[in-house]
Amino acid sequence: MDLLDKYVELFNALSDELRLKILLYLYVNGERCVCDIGDFFDISQSGISYHLKILCDASIIKKRKVAVWNYYSLNQDNSSYSIISGIFKNINKEEWMDNVSNE
Repeated sequence: MDLLDKYVELFNALSDELRLKILLYLYVNGERCVCDIGDFFDISQSGISYHLKILCDASIIKKRKVAVWNYYSLNQDNSSYSIISGIFKNINKEEWMDNVSNE
């Protein structure tokens, strides 16, 4: 995969509002299991897993398996982390829930 293809994959992954909300949730809360993420957004595990896979495939987040549970966190080793943290660092931590609300 060449550099341009990697950027296309990155920006496609970032082009969905729910995926951006998931990234903000992980930015504020750190590593979380798929069940916590699904519960927070009131989305089924299969529904949230679809979006998490897209983010994983773009190397924006990392997955860690513990027994039967998958835990997700931002991939701080990927160059996209500086873009994501640059966007989210300006969001007031006390108001972050207003930005990830599913309403």
